[in-house]
Amino acid sequence: MSYRDLLFTLVLALAFALLLSFSNAEETETTDSPEDSLSTEEYPLDMDTLEEFIQSYYLLLDSNEYLTKFKFINPEKNLFRGDKPALKGFYEKLLELRSGLRNRVSIYQIGDSHIQSGYFPGTARSSLQKYFGNAGRGLVFPLRLAGTNQPDDYKFSSSSGFNRVSAEHGLCGYTLAARDGSTTQLSTNNFYGVNNAFNKLSMISSLPGLKAKIDLPNEEPKGFDAKLGDYYYSTISWNKQSSNLKLTLQGESSKLYALLLENENPGLLFHSTGINGAGFYNLLDQPQLFQQIGMLNPDLIVISLGTNDAQGNYRNEFFKANLGKFMALLRAANPKTPVLFTLPPDSNKRKKHNSDLAKVEKALIDYAKDNDCAWWNLSDVMGGNGSVQKWRKEDMASSDLLHYTPKGYMLQGYLFYQAFIKSYKEFSETSPKGN
Repeated sequence: MSYRDLLFTLVLALAFALLLSFSNAEETETTDSPEDSLSTEEYPLDMDTLEEFIQSYYLLLDSNEYLTKFKFINPEKNLFRGDKPALKGFYEKLLELRSGLRNRVSIYQIGDSHIQSGYFPGTARSSLQKYFGNAGRGLVFPLRLAGTNQPDDYKFSSSSGFNRVSAEHGLCGYTLAARDGSTTQLSTNNFYGVNNAFNKLSMISSLPGLKAKIDLPNEEPKGFDAKLGDYYYSTISWNKQSSNLKLTLQGESSKLYALLLENENPGLLFHSTGINGAGFYNLLDQPQLFQQIGMLNPDLIVISLGTNDAQGNYRNEFFKANLGKFMALLRAANPKTPVLFTLPPDSNKRKKHNSDLAKVEKALIDYAKDNDCAWWNLSDVMGGNGSVQKWRKEDMASSDLLHYTPKGYMLQGYLFYQAFIKSYKEFSETSPKGN
């Protein structure tokens, strides 16, 4: 018997013993406490938290084995913090998804250049979808038409009809002006090892708005259009999934903010928005960004900002004020959505370790503790202060010691995935029905 099989057998045996002991206790004791009745309501019979604990444990065996080759990281620190109160409702939705009681769970991540390249969120998305189900690629945008870099798992090509709206950040980070008849070819691929084919496309534009039109052989797409506040929301769906189509925009000239790709499968949507140079301080004059996040109605918002705030002449009181203003705008549009902060990765400033990152980390953690948010300390998991130098030696950090290479960002995305599964496993292990 292999080491892995032995561990899995031990877990099963422990689980059986726990169930047996609880069963015997139920035969000799009866309680009518409010906690018992609450657990029955919160966890229907169809939701098996013990099974989730076992399944997630098995996943962690694989991830631990993969991470042993990276000697410079601290895997024992790789957990979400403050998540037991802050993310309880989100974890319950994941459990419902896995139990077939829910069709969709969505995550929205907003960040800076660490996120815009797509390697961090792409790795996290594909790894999580392999466990929770693949509901589609989620948000995409013609970023190259906006004159900036774009993730590798989709492509837009166009000859005319689009112009960048300078200094306006929409749901996908950038904004394009589009006119009637604008066309683009959209294709997806399996760069991260998951199928990104789709049969539903949604578009957000400004009023009066544009409609999306596609032409697929042997298909009669069905459309749905709605006005939501200051925006126009256009959706098309069809039968057979596709990874390549021509998209034509029809209607009055307006601003294009977002495109959303989905399929009909139950599962997880992981949307990500990266904006080069973004920080808490320079997104405060972008009300459309926060409003459009609310239109997504995400089940979890992941905030991956702070690196750029710690550059330049950092002042802690200004950072705290900007953080508070940012969160007030976010909460106005998403009052009940749980929030997870991913703390900035280690980096340098002026050719030496950026000591201001520790002040940013403390301010984010203090805010999270005071406002019922969770956090993930990426810098600690990476190896702590100065760890960017170790990542550089392994060709995982760029020569500027501020950014990371594609495989460095992919490792960070995988670390996020492992922290996610470890924290979800702990929830399913300690939830009322599981115990």
